[in-house]
Amino acid sequence: MTAPVVRRQYAGKTSEPRYEAWREEFGRKWIRADLIPIPDGYIASEIAVSQLSFLTLGSMRGTPLLVDRRRDFVAQDTSGQSQLSLVFASGCRAQACQRGRSIDLAPGDMTLGSGSEAASVTQLTDGNRWSIRIPYRHVADVCRNVEDQIARPIASSALGNLLLHQIETAHRFGPKLDAVANHVIAQYILDLIALCLGAVDDAAEVAKHRGLAAARLDAIKFEILQWLARPDLGLAQVAAKHGVSTRYVQHLFGRSGESFSGFVLEQRLLAAHRLLREPKSRWRKVSDIAASAGFSDISYFNRAFRARFGATPTDIRASFGGDARFPLAAADDSSAR
Repeated sequence: MTAPVVRRQYAGKTSEPRYEAWREEFGRKWIRADLIPIPDGYIASEIAVSQLSFLTLGSMRGTPLLVDRRRDFVAQDTSGQSQLSLVFASGCRAQACQRGRSIDLAPGDMTLGSGSEAASVTQLTDGNRWSIRIPYRHVADVCRNVEDQIARPIASSALGNLLLHQIETAHRFGPKLDAVANHVIAQYILDLIALCLGAVDDAAEVAKHRGLAAARLDAIKFEILQWLARPDLGLAQVAAKHGVSTRYVQHLFGRSGESFSGFVLEQRLLAAHRLLREPKSRWRKVSDIAASAGFSDISYFNRAFRARFGATPTDIRASFGGDARFPLAAADDSSAR
């Protein structure tokens, strides 16, 4: 496992001594910026930071707030001077200022900032946003015109949605993974950032076949899990939802040694297995559980379940005490035995 997520939060009046302590210790000394609530008088803010290999992921949620990184803070932050910062207004309206430019960010918009220059980011509405710190040299390796991209708006897009999904997933699960897995995910995120910044030629091709492909597969799998209970869930439906061809979806699964139908079946069987073990589901018929996992044919469900787990649904339920306490539910139909 890697380093855990670091969380800092404050909610209350700005006149209280603990607000000044939070502002000093967390804002000025840790992130090297002044935190100023808008309007003055009250603030609610939760900041969570995680390290993902060479990336630092920072999530900020709360009331409107100005993060002011003045020149004196920049001078104190020697490590931050070699970093770039991607500001992602994922769930709020914001405004970023650097190099004499003011960039208005609608929800879903982004902008790239330089860590070696003074800047400010103002969260204008209640909500959340992300700040991703990236070593300058990593971005320069995949994007030749880095300087031209700084303090420029990057409009909301489908690619940005994939990037957001990867960031949120990495922030949630990254601390539970080993260093190698974290580095791979960080590279995928960098690939998506490079494409958002307009990478071209070989860098773009590598990013598309590596980070973009991985992000699309993750998003497709996430979608499948959301629709798992629908018996009409199919390849064409999922491909259309993501704006790609059915062949490309099959290609993505093939790259990971899977198939679309195999993944759907496995997840449905795991869902049914989980429900059969849950105490609150012991009153339900096996056929009801099969249907809730997306199976419309109980006979097929029973055959697939036994082939996967080496036992019938009734056997699994009985092994967790279902027969003893709920005999009718455990033996709802003979086909489940």
